Amino acid sequence: MDRKTVIAVALAVVVIIASMLINNAIAAKKKPAGLPAQKPAAEQPAVQAAEPAAQPATPATGTQAGSAAQAAGTGTVAAVPAAEVTPQSFTLETEVYRVVFSNRGGVVTSLKLKDYKNLDGSLVEMVFSKDTGRYPFSIHFGDADAPPVNELFQFERSSVGNAVSFYRTFASPSGVPFVLRKTYQFQPADYLIELRVSIENSVNEYPDLKFGDVAYTLGFGPQIGPPFEKLDRYTETRQYMYFAEGKPRNANPKNGRLTLNGRATWAGIMGKYFEVIAVPDATPYSITYVNSPLEGLKEQSSIFFGRPEIKSSKNTDVFRFYLGPRKREVLARYNNAEKNGFKLADLKFEQSVPSAPLIGWLADLLRIMLDLFHRLIPNYGVAILLLTLLIKLLFWPLTNKSMRSTARMQTLQPKMKELQAKYKENPQKLNAEMAALYKREGVSPLGGCLPLLLQLPIFFALYNLLNSHFELRGASFIAGWINDLSAPEAIATFAPINLLVWKLDALRVLPFLMLGTTFLQSKVSQSTTPTDKNMALMTYMMPAVFFFILYNMPSGLVLYWTAQNLLGIVQQLFYNAQRKKQQEGGAELAVVKKRK
Repeated sequence: MDRKTVIAVALAVVVIIASMLINNAIAAKKKPAGLPAQKPAAEQPAVQAAEPAAQPATPATGTQAGSAAQAAGTGTVAAVPAAEVTPQSFTLETEVYRVVFSNRGGVVTSLKLKDYKNLDGSLVEMVFSKDTGRYPFSIHFGDADAPPVNELFQFERSSVGNAVSFYRTFASPSGVPFVLRKTYQFQPADYLIELRVSIENSVNEYPDLKFGDVAYTLGFGPQIGPPFEKLDRYTETRQYMYFAEGKPRNANPKNGRLTLNGRATWAGIMGKYFEVIAVPDATPYSITYVNSPLEGLKEQSSIFFGRPEIKSSKNTDVFRFYLGPRKREVLARYNNAEKNGFKLADLKFEQSVPSAPLIGWLADLLRIMLDLFHRLIPNYGVAILLLTLLIKLLFWPLTNKSMRSTARMQTLQPKMKELQAKYKENPQKLNAEMAALYKREGVSPLGGCLPLLLQLPIFFALYNLLNSHFELRGASFIAGWINDLSAPEAIATFAPINLLVWKLDALRVLPFLMLGTTFLQSKVSQSTTPTDKNMALMTYMMPAVFFFILYNMPSGLVLYWTAQNLLGIVQQLFYNAQRKKQQEGGAELAVVKKRK
């Protein structure tokens, strides 16, 4: 391998590292709106309870409501005294969901996906509240910083269909009574939930619910499931996206918060394999993302919809939420009204799934081939090995050509050094003579590295595929060792050890196998050529670089790399044997000619 090849390979490594670091940034389509100033807690409206032990169940009058509001204090929303309501939880099941409701706030405290399981066999949980006391579908009288409504609601379940309604009477700051009603609607075998938020007044007077720019805020948080230990870009990630003007766009809540003003078809929070997407109605809501730490939860990922002032005695807002897998085929159902229970169309949910910029088509092709191999042998680890073998066979002729070109360049080294010594004071003449030498000998200085560069798109596409393909989640290769191809394998974990810019918190076998095979491949490729300083650098530095890059990567990707190394060693040994045979044959022919 000559100096130019060394430089090309080094540049390829730089490109790989840069691609991994900026992959998410490339997907950003448009800079979102600016950040709002966070209001101090003292400026937020308070929701105060007023629940005696027992009250009649008749609707509250304006006088009762006014008294409740005055008791709560000027500028607050108060719960009107009502019949005694005890805290209750109950479960509703559909074909795809197991949902637990609480009448405290009328929220969802658990939502499990019946078709998806964790490694321990438990159902995937989409609600991740930890010790915060916050839950999805909360109502806040004020903006995202206002406390959630935490009163006990009465509720009723529909005898027809999967519907649950929570309701409670409140009084506005001026004493106008209104009923807050939250109605959840489910459809059979559908990952979409409809939530209707109604504010109704029986005396034909609209409540003066105006706190800054909003009447109320609907929140989904404080985090989406499945529960995790940390967000590390490999085992679990968070992405904030919204769909506006026909395009998916990234939202980046710097400093913990970002508010979007303007119409968005949908907005969501995306994990690595599961996501939540909210579809509001045509009301011009403000959309706020919050990812600042919350008491009881280090990693928050919440989304809030701020409802503008209500100027009607009866108002109903409609929200629909997708809570389910980040799978294109499932998400695409909401492009066709005949394929989902709410008869929605053209929502483009599938565009929330990440794709490799420019080479997404290649990643899709590799995904199809990987799934095809899995159908033949139902083990995704074996499927990755077969896909690696297929790619190696496709590139076998090109790689052989690269090896021949590198070997021929090595034979020219003495002549090249002579020219460099002869024309060291005349760079232009040296370049001309070198070009003439290449032409005379029929070699190309890029012949050794061009095939490698041509394979880079394959690597980028495979990186994207093996790092995000849903079916690899929980897919085992060798039970007891590589139990999940979508996550790094580990035979032991321990407290993190900080090593400069690298953190070691687990002992992994596969990266060491990859390191050994990379080192061995470098040695084998040099077995028929002289070793110089450049090659010594490549032999020891390059395997170490890839070791650190891939150590915490999903085991499926490291498995591919290791298999690629092993196949590369086989091809190099095969080529070396052929070349040695040709050299011995040439030497024998030269001896015969000399004797004649």
